[in-house]
Amino acid sequence: MLRVIGAGLSRTGTHSLSAALEVLGLKSIHFDTARLNDVLDGTNQSPDFRRYDDVDAVCDLPAAVFYQELLAAYPESKAVLTVRDVNDWYPSIRDHFRRHPITNETRLKFRLARRFGINHDAFRESDIDRFRRHLRHYVYGSTVPREFLFKKRYRDHNALVMATVPKDRLLVMNITAGDGWEKLCPFIGADIPDKPFPHEDAPAFVANDRTAGLVRKVAMF
Repeated sequence: MLRVIGAGLSRTGTHSLSAALEVLGLKSIHFDTARLNDVLDGTNQSPDFRRYDDVDAVCDLPAAVFYQELLAAYPESKAVLTVRDVNDWYPSIRDHFRRHPITNETRLKFRLARRFGINHDAFRESDIDRFRRHLRHYVYGSTVPREFLFKKRYRDHNALVMATVPKDRLLVMNITAGDGWEKLCPFIGADIPDKPFPHEDAPAFVANDRTAGLVRKVAMF
């Protein structure tokens, strides 16, 4: 049953938080690429957010922007908002977007090939690119980095989380500045382990969907 919702946006230590929760014995999904896709692409207009009964935590996007719905679906859960200085955060998310670009070129070629009766399978947009495109438009309003827009969305998201989540259900952590076990463990009722707090910054990760029994390695959002 879902206990912890990572409400922080990408590049704020969400991978470290997910790894820390795993150390504490919680099953955690980081950057869920499967369970909320019907919400992001608009195919489900009345979504049920009770989708994480088989795990203890979900971190990073897209769950982070649906924290209110997830908190309502799981009344016993709590939210952890990971933050960092916005002027440090933006170069990190900008560089990540540049490493994993999404353009309209593939979609245009696919549509043209289909229209003119050409074999269009080679031009089909990949599932992960389609997911990223929908997610980036929803969260940031753009698939390419735009400094003012991204910083505004980042500040607005963090402010909204802090304004709407009850204080007894919210923990704010700046993992990049050194926050660790001393904050996280009391909040979730866990003992402090005898090992360093994890600091993860891998370019790729394993995304676990235990509902489908799949383990896929994909690039981070």
